[in-house]
Amino acid sequence: FDDFFTKKDKDGNFTRTIAPFQPIYMAGYIQDKFDFKDLKFNIGLRIDRFDANQKVLKDKYLFYEAKTVKEVDNFVHPENMGDDYVVYVDANPNPNTILGYQFEGNWFDAQGNEIGDPSVIAQASGTGQITPYLLNPSQTTISSKAFKDYDPQLNFMPRIAFAFPISDEANFFAHYDVLTQRPTDGYRLDPLQYYYIANRVGSFNNNPALKPQRTTDYELGFTQTLSARKNAAITISSFYREFRDMIQVVAVNYAYPVNYLTYDNIDFGTAKGFTVSYDLRRTNGVQLTANYTLQFADGTGSGSSDAATLISSGQPNLRTTLPLDFDQRHAIVCNVDYRFGSGANYHGPVVGKGSTKLFDNVGANMVFRAGSGTPYTQQSNATPDSQFGVASRPNLEGSVNGSRFPWQVRMDLRIDKDIDLHWGGDQAKGESAKEASLNIYLQVLNVLNTKNIQNVYRYTGNAADDGYLNAASTQALINAQNDPNSFRDLY
Repeated sequence: FDDFFTKKDKDGNFTRTIAPFQPIYMAGYIQDKFDFKDLKFNIGLRIDRFDANQKVLKDKYLFYEAKTVKEVDNFVHPENMGDDYVVYVDANPNPNTILGYQFEGNWFDAQGNEIGDPSVIAQASGTGQITPYLLNPSQTTISSKAFKDYDPQLNFMPRIAFAFPISDEANFFAHYDVLTQRPTDGYRLDPLQYYYIANRVGSFNNNPALKPQRTTDYELGFTQTLSARKNAAITISSFYREFRDMIQVVAVNYAYPVNYLTYDNIDFGTAKGFTVSYDLRRTNGVQLTANYTLQFADGTGSGSSDAATLISSGQPNLRTTLPLDFDQRHAIVCNVDYRFGSGANYHGPVVGKGSTKLFDNVGANMVFRAGSGTPYTQQSNATPDSQFGVASRPNLEGSVNGSRFPWQVRMDLRIDKDIDLHWGGDQAKGESAKEASLNIYLQVLNVLNTKNIQNVYRYTGNAADDGYLNAASTQALINAQNDPNSFRDLY
């Protein structure tokens, strides 16, 4: 890593070599299934170790080295300030007073009181900007000394599942899982971004210090048979999932020498609901599975760039729970499979005095899916979505993800027939015939030709009209065109 800042070729020019990205992954698990009296257990533990194997900033608010409390002995510090707290002063290189302290994003005033807004420290300096007590006040470019090694992340993921048969007809079950996922966006170190940081005010930098994302899953359920033949059962279960350390764009304000944007593990969310399932084993040729799920999914962000627009408008790093993009309230799935059977089990029509089984080994499968609309954000002003090269800013109507798409409905059909093939073989020689099975099927996706609405214009909520030509706010601009009628037609 030091080579990027120091290595030169034979002519004395910096080579700026960048090391390859080589993260290290390690994982292992142990699992056991066992019975204890009437309880059936499935218990395991998975351990993941993730090492990004690269350098990260020692302090995300500092690109140049600054003095800490233990290095500043010419001032008196509050007793609650630790040795590693960064000192902020009124001027460099000869400060007259200490204005505040900072440690891992927590800010304190000169008296050691924690503050939420470090702007008071910046405004009290001689330049009106945040001023750390620099080790080298004449430094103008970043060096490798501002970085440290990535701290490897060790994640313990227990998984516990158990079932308790209450009787021959009822069963109680539950599980608890912890899952992690390595960072997915913007976690590769790019030294060029840091080297030119002083000239890139408000720029976006990757964050090589990102941690894995974490999901905790709980489920509790009950299954009950519904008939004496035990060929039908109903299952009711409830679930709760918690998402932590999700990645989101953040603004790092009051960093030195400039503010910038990056990713951080600050988002969180939950998904909760219940599912009702009905299962019918094959009875008179019919097999059926149907389930209904009610879900509520809320969080501070559905994707890693959701906060980018808010930040660009000058808003702070807001953490407000709202419906997530995948928050589908209602979901219905029904799978019906019918088989006419074969041989002695055939129960379909016959022709020719019962000798020809018309639908021997024929079956049909139908899958029906329906789901309520997922959320989207509506806007209050008409924007020219069909025009190229026209900059426009939509204004929020209501709340983020406060509107819903229409329901989605789809039915798929498959009809198939199994044909047993026999050939070859010589009975006289004791050779048996060769056998094979051939399946011929007809599959029709979206058999009802349902035209589901996948997206809508956010101003009208309509999939076919963005509302720009008819909005009252746009009439003056349209009428000012060289030929308003031609503009409307072309639009």
